[in-house]
Amino acid sequence: MYTVRLLPAMILGLSLCLSAGIGAEPEPKAKASTVDYKRDVAPILEAKCNRCHTANKAGGKLITTSAAAMLKGGISGPAIEPGKPDKSVLIELVHFNEMPPKNVKPRVTADELKLLKAWIAAGAPEK
Repeated sequence: MYTVRLLPAMILGLSLCLSAGIGAEPEPKAKASTVDYKRDVAPILEAKCNRCHTANKAGGKLITTSAAAMLKGGISGPAIEPGKPDKSVLIELVHFNEMPPKNVKPRVTADELKLLKAWIAAGAPEK
């Protein structure tokens, strides 16, 4: 007799638990992926920056062919500040679509910007 009366409350409780994720299988954690300079960052720089920022043609006296060159910087100072993507000139200029110049296609995508930020946040390692 008590079971019949409790059944609606049990169903309600179970549905609340399921909607809150209580008792459900935990979601598998995404594998922590690290951003690799050669695999992830260098291709972005090659396609979007190196056309104007190489040793032969250093626009703004900035070379983007290596992390060391970007740390050295150009007229505006260092292009990257390892560990601080939000304080890096490279990120600021790309984020506000100032670089690459508007006539340069293809533009830096949102995913590429995330990769650049993650790389700088990780200390901008080249290895």
